[in-house]
Amino acid sequence: MLKKIALLGALSFCVAFANTENVKNGENVELLANTVTKNGEWVEAVGEVLVYSERYLLSADRALYNELTGELELFDNVSVLRGVYESSQSEYAKINLKTDEGDYRPFFYYDQRSDIWMQCESAISGPAYFITDNSVVSSCNVQNPDWKIGFSEGKLNRESSFLHLYNTLFYIRDVPVFYLPYFAFSTDKTRRSGLLIPMLSYGKKEGLFYEQPIYIATQDHWDIEFKPQIRTNRGEGLYATLRFVDSPYSKGKISMGQFWEKSEYVKEEDLENKTHYGLEVEYQRDRLVSHLLEKEAKDGLWVDVTYLNDIDYLNLKSTDDEATNKLITSRINYYLSQENDYYGTYAKYYIDTKKLNNHTTLQELPTLHYHRFSNSFFVPNLVYSFDTQFHNYTRNKGIRARQYEVNAPLTLYTSVFDDFLNLSVSENFYATYVQYDEKQGKSTETFYRNYHQFSAYTDLAKAYEGFYHTLNLRLDYTVPSFDHGEISKKIIEESSGDEIDNFISTSNEPESVAAKLVQYFYDDEGVKRVRHSVRQPYYLEKSLYKYGDLENSIALYLSNAWTLRNDFKYSYEFQKFSRIQSSARWSGPPHTFAFSHTFLDTQADEKESYLTASFGTTLGKYYNVFGAINYDLEDNYMSSWRLGFKVLRKCWDYTFIYKETITPKLTSAGSDSVNRKGFYIMFNFYPIGAVQYEHKVEEVR
Repeated sequence: MLKKIALLGALSFCVAFANTENVKNGENVELLANTVTKNGEWVEAVGEVLVYSERYLLSADRALYNELTGELELFDNVSVLRGVYESSQSEYAKINLKTDEGDYRPFFYYDQRSDIWMQCESAISGPAYFITDNSVVSSCNVQNPDWKIGFSEGKLNRESSFLHLYNTLFYIRDVPVFYLPYFAFSTDKTRRSGLLIPMLSYGKKEGLFYEQPIYIATQDHWDIEFKPQIRTNRGEGLYATLRFVDSPYSKGKISMGQFWEKSEYVKEEDLENKTHYGLEVEYQRDRLVSHLLEKEAKDGLWVDVTYLNDIDYLNLKSTDDEATNKLITSRINYYLSQENDYYGTYAKYYIDTKKLNNHTTLQELPTLHYHRFSNSFFVPNLVYSFDTQFHNYTRNKGIRARQYEVNAPLTLYTSVFDDFLNLSVSENFYATYVQYDEKQGKSTETFYRNYHQFSAYTDLAKAYEGFYHTLNLRLDYTVPSFDHGEISKKIIEESSGDEIDNFISTSNEPESVAAKLVQYFYDDEGVKRVRHSVRQPYYLEKSLYKYGDLENSIALYLSNAWTLRNDFKYSYEFQKFSRIQSSARWSGPPHTFAFSHTFLDTQADEKESYLTASFGTTLGKYYNVFGAINYDLEDNYMSSWRLGFKVLRKCWDYTFIYKETITPKLTSAGSDSVNRKGFYIMFNFYPIGAVQYEHKVEEVR
């Protein structure tokens, strides 16, 4: 039946009959048929009837049309196209082409925008609505639909694209599942205000969880989403997110919320706070002021700020939002770049959720940065640059400092052997000045140094049979000239008496030779297959270990699907790897796989080692299996893992996931962690919406 409707669209452009008569009513209605007769104000058309009007394209075996009233009756094999998206079929239809009112028996309706169809014995329509009785609606195949909704009365509002159903009974195949006295959903896929998919879950400690998002989108440039929630054993919360676009070059998001705990739950779990609240701001913008300056100017603002009173603000936002990082970092960065100059200001604010308060957490507010890009100095091959930064390290309680840094290299470039070998000589000057507050001993410290660097490097390329190779070789010889002053390596915290590592980072440049190699391999089609780099310094000073840290990085692009990568840093001095990062990725439909391992070993023998892996695969036409794990090898525990599958059909899908996550929480005794485990299931029916359910339990670790 749908094929016939599509055929009518083609016939609207080309109609050819062997014996056809034509009747027009002004310019509004045109009838074409094998036989057309007129009797007063009535026109009868018989045989392969086509009717054209401003809104409709109709076909039938027989038609009666009243030129005065605009009434049109269609008999047998009636097909109706209204506008671009609506089509219907029936055996009888009566439509007033002037008032746009109609009567159909029986009735089959299809909306191309939403893939929704309705089928019933009779229906009436107006300019802005359809009303049907004892109907069935679905978006599945018409024959044996996977799901359908039966209802006693339904009304489709064409203007709001909302379908209102009464006395509804939901079927899976032909099996009734549940009944609702009233149900409504939008048939329009465009952005609009209304209720979003509710979230339902159950936890052993928190009880029943219910969240009903409310979406408001009255303007094109912003929308807001409210998420009221209730956890029957724990409390109530309200979260909201405002998303906006305030210019063609910017966008932002503001989220805030609060959760109110029940007194019994606070006492039972020994929580530090009875309410959890927070504010999150994300904003990015280009062309803030650069368009007012010279043509080459560029600038950008990036804001990513989170303020909260404890980690449970994030844990309680939703069942899917669970925080695993105990250090919350906020950043505000702005830069302005011109032809020769770069200006930047940065701010970092940390909230350590392991602590009961944030008084001793060190902040970087702000950092000011100026950089002068490389420019010739009197002669073209003599190049200088200049970089200076100011850092303000502050906190409410403890040592604070202000650091001033200057870095100014001057480099002479030349080449020999017809540009085969490039040479450079540079003079490098660095100076820093630090002012401390509340520090034992000196209140100021100064350090400056000068060193020379001699470099030789070359770029080589050669084509071989089957591949292409590029090679960059570089040798740097660094000679210290002088240095003066020092910055404390350790600082005594007066409040606790503990030694902490200095937050001011400086290091001398020893006499050394460093060799570096970077090479690429391309296949005969120009596709990159291998990237490899290695760097090895050698120290000439007697006070140092001869070999500096070996740094190696290699990436193998085995195919369009397979990528392997390894990066490591090896310390000859301590005879250990200080960093190893390995990863493998396969992305070849229908399968995806990713695996990575990270190992860190600091000089203080603080080790971190963790695995992450994820996979997804499509089985057949409808099934997808996926999973992910995060495992801490050093502390020997699974920080999170999940396994799930998804079944995807034309008109619906469902997802089942089992997951476990260890998340932090703040108690009156300090930081603690909770193991949350459970399953999640969601049924999504197109386009009516979804039903979700989650069941989980919590265990204190």
